[in-house]
Amino acid sequence: MTIHSSAVIHPGAELAQGVEVGPFTTIGPKARIGEGTTVGPNVLIDAGTVIGRNCRIFHGASLGGEPQILNFKNVPALLEIGDGTVIREYVTIHRSGFENGVTRVGNGCLLMAYSHVGHDCEIGNEVVIVNSTALSGHVIVEDKAFISGLVGIHQFVRIGRHAMVGGMARVVQDILPFSTVEGNPARLYSANTIGLKRANFKPDVRAAIKKVLKLVAQPELNTNQALEKIAAEIEMFDEVQYLINFIKNSSRGVTK
Repeated sequence: MTIHSSAVIHPGAELAQGVEVGPFTTIGPKARIGEGTTVGPNVLIDAGTVIGRNCRIFHGASLGGEPQILNFKNVPALLEIGDGTVIREYVTIHRSGFENGVTRVGNGCLLMAYSHVGHDCEIGNEVVIVNSTALSGHVIVEDKAFISGLVGIHQFVRIGRHAMVGGMARVVQDILPFSTVEGNPARLYSANTIGLKRANFKPDVRAAIKKVLKLVAQPELNTNQALEKIAAEIEMFDEVQYLINFIKNSSRGVTK
């Protein structure tokens, strides 16, 4: 363990073997940092923040701070960050706004500089969030989604796995899994073809996903009509069923 002499570590914090802490960093009570994690200079890790193993946290990040809620009453709550996640310069991630609630960031994520994750968000594994993108509270981002830079995401939005959000998009409705969206407001553009190929989706599955997304995007079909055509015309791969369930469970409507 290597801790710079100017760092302030609360005696109630727990640091595992191999943790490195840079100058002028502050780590609060009941914070826990896993083995092999590196914390850079001028980082704030607030009370109750739990960070996994082999993470890298860069200059100026602020983790586990009080949520940005009017008339917030300070209650014990958590931020949990998984193993192998990289948090770049000046990222902010807030703890839950509920008593004993949890804001979560998964394993193997990359949060680039100045990105923000609001209270009670749930970020899956291997998610990439690019510079200066902001997630409001209660946003769900599923595994392997890619969110480009300067994107604004409304609270309670859900972004499906393997989705791609283009730069400077304004996202106010759920983003379908396997899709690419862009624009202000965001609109369904196509399947995330490159992402699906890189993830080794089989050609017939990719073709089925493209057909589903085309049906959802057809302006002459409402959502129920699109779902009926999907069920009647497209082979029911697991990925297609997941898309159907995602649409049916959407609380804000899907971007199309």
